[in-house]
Amino acid sequence: MSDKINEQTEKMREMAQTTLDKAKDAVSKYIAQTQKLREKADSGVRATYSNVKEMNDKAVAYAEANVVAGFELAERLLKAKDPQEMGTIYQNHLKEQMEKMNAQFREFGSLISKPPPVDLNK
Repeated sequence: MSDKINEQTEKMREMAQTTLDKAKDAVSKYIAQTQKLREKADSGVRATYSNVKEMNDKAVAYAEANVVAGFELAERLLKAKDPQEMGTIYQNHLKEQMEKMNAQFREFGSLISKPPPVDLNK
């Protein structure tokens, strides 16, 4: 009976890992495509809107980092041995994410308060 449960558990983990891998691949492709679109759109307005572009780049980088962190959490949870380990992993993840998000908000706030560049040749 125990072997059957372990076999079923392993099959479920394999299915979850396959699903996670496919989701990571899909998100990776989506990010690559949006990056290409952003580069095309940015080329025409880069000089005029450098602060807005910098904020946009940071926001996208933060979002990408947060998505990656979510996938890393899922991978760690898949490898957990028991519910207590899952709880510890999740608590550590939340703590790390709160610290990262606070740093992201501080950095984004400094970008927002940064004055736009002035072209003295105009």
